[in-house]
Amino acid sequence: MRDDADALRALLAHPAPRVRACAVAGLRALDAVRVDDVRPLLADASAAVVRQVTAALLPSADQVPLSLLRGLMAEDRPHHQRIAATRLLRSAGGKSGIV
Repeated sequence: MRDDADALRALLAHPAPRVRACAVAGLRALDAVRVDDVRPLLADASAAVVRQVTAALLPSADQVPLSLLRGLMAEDRPHHQRIAATRLLRSAGGKSGIV
């Protein structure tokens, strides 16, 4: 299983959005998500990737820096990134009182 997770982590930087989204989904299925590995993908141009990353980070939302989430909520950010940040802020707020 560790080898599978390592192979999936390597695909997080793949040029094809579908591959990145599937890599995140695979890590979730293996229960092998590491916040630091997927967090940069919150700013991905692909809505599908950001949706998968959001789902992967919801259980650990309180580990995502508040400054990052607030930055993703800026008006100039794509809609899918603003939605992801809102969901994660709400989830983290329920656990740590930051919202």
